[in-house]
Order: sequence, then C-alpha cells, then structure tokens
Amino acid sequence: MDILVPDEWLREYLETDAKPKEIMRYLSLCGPTVDRIHADGSLLTYQIEVTTNRVDSASIYGIAREAAAILPRFGFSAKLKPIPRIKLKEAEKLDFHIKNNPKLCKRILAIKLTDVTIRESPDWMKKRLFAVDQRPLNNLVDITNYVMWEVGHPIHVFDYDKLSEKTIVVREADRGESLISLDQKVHKLLGGEVVFDDGTGEIIDLPGIMGTENSVVGPDTKNILLWIESIDPVKIRQTSMAHMIRTQAAILNEKAVDPELGKTAILRATGLYKKLANAKVASSLYDLNENPFKGKEISLSKDFIDERIGVALPKEDVKNYLTPLGFEISWQLNTLKVKIPSGRAADINISEDIVEEIARIYGYHNLPSELMSGKIPQEIANPTFAFEQNIKKILKGWGGVEVYNYSMVPNEWVDNNALKLANSLGTDTEYMRTNLRASLIASAKLNSGETDPYHLFEIANVYLPKKDSLPDERIQLAGVFVNHSYREAKGIIEALLDELIVEAVFIPEDEKGFLPSKKVVIKSSGKILGELGILEDGNFIYYSFDIASFLDNFKQHKTFIPISKYPPQIEDITLKLPQRTRVSDLISSIKLFDKKIVKAELVDIFKDSYTLCLWYQHPQKTLTDGEVKAIREVLIKKLKVKFGVEHKL
Repeated sequence: MDILVPDEWLREYLETDAKPKEIMRYLSLCGPTVDRIHADGSLLTYQIEVTTNRVDSASIYGIAREAAAILPRFGFSAKLKPIPRIKLKEAEKLDFHIKNNPKLCKRILAIKLTDVTIRESPDWMKKRLFAVDQRPLNNLVDITNYVMWEVGHPIHVFDYDKLSEKTIVVREADRGESLISLDQKVHKLLGGEVVFDDGTGEIIDLPGIMGTENSVVGPDTKNILLWIESIDPVKIRQTSMAHMIRTQAAILNEKAVDPELGKTAILRATGLYKKLANAKVASSLYDLNENPFKGKEISLSKDFIDERIGVALPKEDVKNYLTPLGFEISWQLNTLKVKIPSGRAADINISEDIVEEIARIYGYHNLPSELMSGKIPQEIANPTFAFEQNIKKILKGWGGVEVYNYSMVPNEWVDNNALKLANSLGTDTEYMRTNLRASLIASAKLNSGETDPYHLFEIANVYLPKKDSLPDERIQLAGVFVNHSYREAKGIIEALLDELIVEAVFIPEDEKGFLPSKKVVIKSSGKILGELGILEDGNFIYYSFDIASFLDNFKQHKTFIPISKYPPQIEDITLKLPQRTRVSDLISSIKLFDKKIVKAELVDIFKDSYTLCLWYQHPQKTLTDGEVKAIREVLIKKLKVKFGVEHKL
C-alpha cells in the first residue's frame, strides 16, 4: 500500500541532516520504497510504498523510525524523537458501561473529555492533512485523523451526550440490520459484521472502519468520548470489502495494527484536544486489554548470521542495526538474544527474519556477488516427465489434440467420497476430480458442431479417495475419439502401445457408462493398464491409462529380430464371420495356430466379410505354394470349427 509523508511532518520526529532526495534514495535501498516526491510550493511530500506485512511503518512515525535506522549507514546523522504523550492526573473512573466480546475485540481504550470547543483546525494541521489527501472538517474530527496518520493507529471520537444509555456493547450484527455512516450512506448489514450498539440494540458505530451519523460530533458537541479499539482484522477486511467502505482506518486495521500502540495514540490525541479544543480530562483512562503482549524472544548464533549473509559482521554493528528499529538485543558470547517489539510480533517469527533485518540495514547492495565456481551439475532426469512428453509427441503425431481442464469439478462428475474443497469458488469447482472422463466429454461437447473426426487427450492428476487421509494423486492419460469408428480408435491405441513397447492384451469386460459388449480392459503381465470403449452418452470412444502402470510395463528398447534370409509368402484370405465374432480373438487364434504364420492383420471389411493378410515364413527355408496351401486348408478347418467362419474364394 502507498502512504504520503510530508517532509516537514517527518522531520518533526526525525532529526537529520539528510536532504529529501537523499532520504528518498537511501530509504528505498534498505527499507520501504519511496516512489516519488511531490512538490506543492515549499511543501514536499514523499509517496512511499509499504508492504502489507509492515503496517508498523505505515505512518509518519513509522517512516521516521526506518529512516533513523537506515540513514546512519550512509554517513548521515539521524535521531528518532519520541511522540509527545500527555501525563494524566488522577481522575474519576469512566462513568460508562462497556460490554466486550473478547473474540471480536482484543483491546479497548477510552477517556472522557469535557467542555470542548469545536472550530476550524489550525492552518498547520489542515496543511498536513491536505498533504496526505485527508479532507479537514473541524478540530474534533481532524485530531483523530491527524493522530492516525502520525502514529499509525486509528482513533475515534463519539459525541458523549448522544450516547444516552452510556453503554457500548461489542457484538456481531444480525442479518438485515442497517446503519447510516458518517458519509450519510445507508448500509444494510449481511450479518457477522462487528458493530457497537448503545445497549438498546441501536447501532452507533462500525468500529475500525467508519463511525455512524447518530453518534458523530457536531456543532453543538460539548463533551466527547475518545475511543480506540482493536477489532479482529479478518472481520474488518470482510466488512470493509463487502460494503465497499475503504477508509484509511480500515486499510490499517485489516493489517493487524499493534494493539499496544493504542495507548500512545490516545494519549497523543488527548494532548492535542487540550491544546486545540480547550478540552478538560474528565475521567481516568479506561484500558481493557484482553490479550496483553507478553514479549517474544529469538536466539541465534553469530555463525548463523554470518553464514546466511555471507559477511562476518562485528557484534557492535549488528546491535547498531537492530536497536533503532525497536529491537532489544544482548550478546551472550556468540549467541544473539533479540526481544521483538510488539509492533513486529506478527512479522518476526524465526531466526531468518532477524537475519533479514540485519541484511537489509547493512545493505543488500553491499553483499558479496560471486559467480558459482566448478562444474554445473547435470540436471536430474525425471523419467515420468520424459515418458509423458513422449506420449504427447506420439499422439499429436497421429492427429491428437492435447487439452487442459480444471482439476476442480462439480459433484456430479466425481465418484463417491471425493475430496470436497472447503473454500471453492462455486458449485462447479467444489470437488477434486477422480477421473478425466467427464472433463474430456465436456470439452468434446464444446466442439459438437465439428463433423470431421477428431481426437482429444489429456495427461493430468486425478485424486482418488483414501479413507481417513488425503487422496492418492495419480497421473492418468485419457482421451476421447469423436466421429471415429471403434476400429480406428483401437488401432491408434494399439499403435501407441507398440511405440511404447508395451505387450498388452485386450479383454472384453462390460462396465457401467459404456455400451454393452463395447468395452475392453487392457492388461499387461496380468496387470490392468487401462480401458477402451464406446460410451453410452453420445458418439464418444473413451480410453484411459494409469501412467505409473505404463512405466512399470514399457521397455526402453525393442528386442532385435534379425531379418530372415528367406522371404515370406504373403496372401489375403476373406472370411465371412458370424455376428458377434470378435476379430481380435480370430487373429489371436490364427497367430497361435502355426508358428510359420508370422503376421496376421485385418486389411478390409465389406458387410460381414473380413479380408485378412497372412504372412507365412519359415526360418530355415522358403515355403513352397504347396506347403502354404496345406497350412491354409488346415487353418480354415480349425476356424470353421471354433468360430463358424466361411471361407470366401
């Protein structure tokens, strides 16, 4: 996020001899990036990009702290000045009932101020607020905005007399409740938003985001309740985005502003109210802290720091880098103990985080830059990836088109017990798919106007359910043939198996979702590799293979078979087959009948007549016509008995 920091406001807390362009340059090298400097007459304002994890820097004082740590590294003097905090005298307890929900709000600070004078803010305050794009309204409102930009913690002011019940209840809104915000917009609540009500059920604030019209200070305000709360940042974000109320308070609070910073903010604001509104402190400071910061310490060795940075840094330098950032450090021999400030507790969690802070203040540009020496290591081969690429190359060479589909699919596309996503984008992406079939069919239906034959395939993970565990991720190859005959499709699958040197058999097996007697299981060495068949829904021929099973059964190289010195006798025979005769069974029987029949393949079909090409070959001699005739005649007799075929001359 970007923030605007006027130079004169920054120097109120940063005592330095660095000029604006030098601050811009060196702050960007080691801290938040200063994108540009805006000039409005004599007023210079830095536009600074602060990363979302560094909400502690999203203020005038936060940037001053960063600059005080960084500028000395470049030869400039830099000293951080403290934020003025009024010292409160003893006073009566706040006469106000506050009912908090600790699950929604971590901390509440409140103080009553009386006899305030409402008027325009002084020119110096209005000038600074304009510089940060904040419109001045009146001194009572402007002080809260001024402190928010200066300290980095949002603060709110109520008209004390408008809170007739002298009660604030922290609760979640019910669906259908409504409120009118300070900008006079009506917001109908969705339910679950954190709101304050006055004890009667009437909403008087949308805390951490924007106040409401019924509790705002006005021309007649005499007494105010100065208030700070620390609402659950997730709730702030959800509410702000749902109702499109993007105030600076919401932007800060949704990033988990440090609750410990609240006291500094409310005491700074109290001092300004006394000075600019003639306010009188009429109560002690109410401070409800549901989860006080208990401190956090990280220990790491000097060797750990030096090894990761690549430079041996003196211990005193490490101390000088970290101390200005608010860290309390001590060296015990070669062990560094670091106490984390509350404002960095969410950001600094491990030893590497400390090293990162040291490295950036030292300067990444100062780290040694050395080319890697020695031989470049060979890339570790990934056999599965190479195998997948080979399959894709083969199928694309035969006209296949690779498609990519979402892994998240609707409920009706998955098997029982499929993994359901807890945060899906919609009902069409609720489950992790257990097969590729439904996705491929959907892709084919998108091309329903295509009349020419085409072939779609996909190689992707499926997520097979496992009891009491995460699903088993398996890589599958699947495809669908459209406007193809079954024999064409089967021919491509057989050719794929042949290219991959996988010896497989096709075994008929009926299954739900496929037409009767139109599906086969493909096995190799007794293990299932995949399936092929005609689907019930449409003119689709579907196949799928498990890549891991493929890998277990394919051969790297084909077995060398020397070319015979003796030529084969090649002839075509035409057989009339009875209905429901499987040609694959017929061809298998022919090959098993006699070793001298070395090849048998289907070459033509006319109605119920099938023409087969047979190769007869002897390894030690050339077969004569008579020898081939004798083999053929016996073969025809066997086929008539087994299959009921009729030989057509």
